[in-house]
Amino acid sequence: MKLIITIDTEGDNQWDAGLPRSTDNIRFIPRFQELCDRYHFPPTYLCTYEVVDSTAFDEILLPLHKSRRAEVGAHLHPWTNPPLSKWDRGDNGAAYPSELPADLFTQKLESLTALLAAKLGETPRSYRAGRWGLSAAHIPALLQCGYIVDCSVTPLLSWTDPGARERGQDFSDAPVSPYFVAWGDPAREGASGLLEVPVTILHTNAIMRHSPLLRGAYRRYRKTLAARMLNRAFWIAPQWFRPFSDMSVARLTAVYETARRLGLPAVEMMFHSSELMPDGSPHNLTVESVDHLFTRLDRLFAHLAGRKVEGITLSAFAEPLCKARGTCDR
Repeated sequence: MKLIITIDTEGDNQWDAGLPRSTDNIRFIPRFQELCDRYHFPPTYLCTYEVVDSTAFDEILLPLHKSRRAEVGAHLHPWTNPPLSKWDRGDNGAAYPSELPADLFTQKLESLTALLAAKLGETPRSYRAGRWGLSAAHIPALLQCGYIVDCSVTPLLSWTDPGARERGQDFSDAPVSPYFVAWGDPAREGASGLLEVPVTILHTNAIMRHSPLLRGAYRRYRKTLAARMLNRAFWIAPQWFRPFSDMSVARLTAVYETARRLGLPAVEMMFHSSELMPDGSPHNLTVESVDHLFTRLDRLFAHLAGRKVEGITLSAFAEPLCKARGTCDR
């Protein structure tokens, strides 16, 4: 099995709209990179426009990409990616890329891609939408800009907001294994030629995994106190392969072991670069919490290495699949 580590590499604390768009957290990446190097697990840093435009990118991320110790790809946040517009923010906060007019999204993607290509000396090939906001309208633009693989899909989850206008996308029924997306629906397998490598999100509870009825009931009642209590006791919710502050090594290992039993070709981890910096995100507010993150990652990586898991970047995983399908011309 392969391990794909994807890092949403973005400005500091993007959860707070009132903060300046600083990128201090990029200075904390070398410690994480050293951990990845020790286990030969090359990460994929998916970068927003303000990160690519920063001095820290040139000093830290660019050498990692050039040396192939990591890959640099694209991560589009509408509110920091030119051309800026009235669509970037609304009454409900920062926009999902899927809320933008199609032509504006294309202009933003072209702007980000051009900046990355100028710095990398090659066209980036890996992409993730900010806020998981991938829509069918984005697929032609991504392919036209040279991307071969996306990782914006979160299986078993929906980002729609029934209390207001529809916000994000519904990925509840998306495949959990990599697939080529359909032209009209990125949550469905099809013939577009864009490979989707979804974030690994699985039901580790065997009863939930094998019961569509119980999964449907959980989706309907997941915000109730009873559902939250059951989840604490039995992990009935879909489990991310993501080191949330409350995600133990045992739970992360359970996600990997479930993926292995299901025969998935890869597991994909994600988190944000700002989580590597104390007080850079809501997830790790202190030095101690960041240290705890590294302790958990070290233990998890040791387990994966013991299982002979091989680290690989996102585009390196995608390239042979795309070539076999005849959709990768580079």
